[in-house]
Amino acid sequence: MLKTPADKWALYDQLIALADPSLSVSSFAAGRFWLMVVSSTGAVGLAQRPGSSVPPPNPIGLNLREAASWVKSWDFDQAAVGLAAINAAINAASLAGPSQDAFDFFQERARGHKVAVVGHFPYLARLKATTELVILERDPKPGDLPDSAAEYVLPAQDFVFATGTTIINKTLPRLLELTPKAVFALVGPSTPLSPVLFDYGVSALAGLLADNSPELATAIQSDQCESVFRSGARKINLLKLGLNR
Repeated sequence: MLKTPADKWALYDQLIALADPSLSVSSFAAGRFWLMVVSSTGAVGLAQRPGSSVPPPNPIGLNLREAASWVKSWDFDQAAVGLAAINAAINAASLAGPSQDAFDFFQERARGHKVAVVGHFPYLARLKATTELVILERDPKPGDLPDSAAEYVLPAQDFVFATGTTIINKTLPRLLELTPKAVFALVGPSTPLSPVLFDYGVSALAGLLADNSPELATAIQSDQCESVFRSGARKINLLKLGLNR
């Protein structure tokens, strides 16, 4: 259980420590919505941008751990670059796990339960049809609750799905504090596929492994969001021991 500010940063420090300082950032691509960091081994890490119109800082030439340390920045663009560097360190081609969409995987498990989704993901109608669904959103759409409602509604939930960008905006530690009994899934291309997160209350990680391809960099730089997911990328789910039973 996270109790103090130091505890909240512990999650970040463990993720940063996974980045090898003997490696460097060799390539970088950014658009309005996504960032891509490529390490000197050719490994790729993605992260979603917070919507800034200012160009993000360029990490090329930094060692990978130094770039990863940017994830603790309160400049969310810089933090997004840091998370992409962490993902370049973690999300190796050797990772293996079921490739089913996270919402499909939990569809039957969540049936009839209270479910909260932090961030307005597409295709949530399938969950809404079979669960008591609450959507928390910083920019709420009709039917959503504002993200400030998290303090009131999350402790009562059985399942919680949160976007990996909660690492960037520093809300993840508090969300985990609010949901000690829930099945908590971190979802989306920003998600670090590291079991380290299981020690902090995360139950499932649903992320993306991407190849270092010209098509991916082009899709990111030209803001072709759907193409990002089709350019040599594959979904991977990592589950806490016992969750797949």
